[in-house]
Order: sequence, then structure tokens, then C-alpha cells
Amino acid sequence: MKRFVIVFDNEPADSAPWISGACAASKLHFVDNDAITEVMSKNKEAQKVLLGGGPPGENPKLAPFYKEALEKVAGDKPRVGVYSTSWLLYLGQADGCVLDFAGLEEQRTLGLAKGVTRKQADDYVATYSAKLQDKARKALPAERILVLPVKESVAKKAELAAAFIKKLG
Repeated sequence: MKRFVIVFDNEPADSAPWISGACAASKLHFVDNDAITEVMSKNKEAQKVLLGGGPPGENPKLAPFYKEALEKVAGDKPRVGVYSTSWLLYLGQADGCVLDFAGLEEQRTLGLAKGVTRKQADDYVATYSAKLQDKARKALPAERILVLPVKESVAKKAELAAAFIKKLG
């Protein structure tokens, strides 16, 4: 089944509260990554790839297993939302991506409070946000990527994301 898929990300934080609001307003079924992990953990072939060594992080060899798990978890839902830009690699094709760097800003504040220099904190935020944006740009044209304003409220972020998703389909 061809699905309409939106990828959300707020790394390095967990899924942000505005995502559920954006999904509800956009009639997207949000697929929880824990459910995907549960399905993949029962697949012996996926286990071989997961446990086969190699560097930590994304592994393109896992793409078919992620896609299969998504099919099982999403069932007959034609419109889904998933969390993490890793899905851009695993899906091969998404319809849009919404990025929020509030989690990075929280990391900046935490780092500064623990004695990290302003330059180190700024460099970390700049590097990580550029990495996520580059990942999205490799998979999607610019008009299919939304970077949310960091300082907006949860409600406003959900509203902006929903309006963006509506434009996409």
C-alpha cells in the first residue's frame, strides 16, 4: 500500500507533545517506535542484521525490516506519522519532514549550566541541527521540509505542522 508518511523529529529529545496534536489535526496515525521495535525483535532475519556487528547507528540493511514492521503496525492506515529522521533512510521515500530543535536548545541550556562554554554549546547546536537538516535535504526537496520555530508554544507548533502537512496532502 502506498502510504502518505510524515517524519517528525525533535532529537535528541523524545517525541514532543506537539506531534500528537499535529497528527490528530492532519488525520495521521502516529506509529510508535516501540511498536516497531517489538515487531522487529520477533523477526529472526532482522535480529541477525541488528546483532551482526558494524558501527552503531543507522544501517541501510535494516530498511526492509523497518518497512515490514511499519506495514504490520500501521495496518490499513493510509496516512501515518513516524518519529526520527532515521525513517528517511529506512523508508526510502517520505512525503514530508517536520523538524523541531527545541530539544537541542534544551541541551544547550543544560550544557551551559554544567560549565560548557558558550562556543562549545553553540557549535554543538549548529552541528547537530545542520546534520538533521542535511539528512532531510538528502531525502526530500526543501519545500517538503519544515523547521519549526524553537520558541513557539506546543499549540502553535502543532498548528504550524498541521498547516504544512495539509499543503503536502
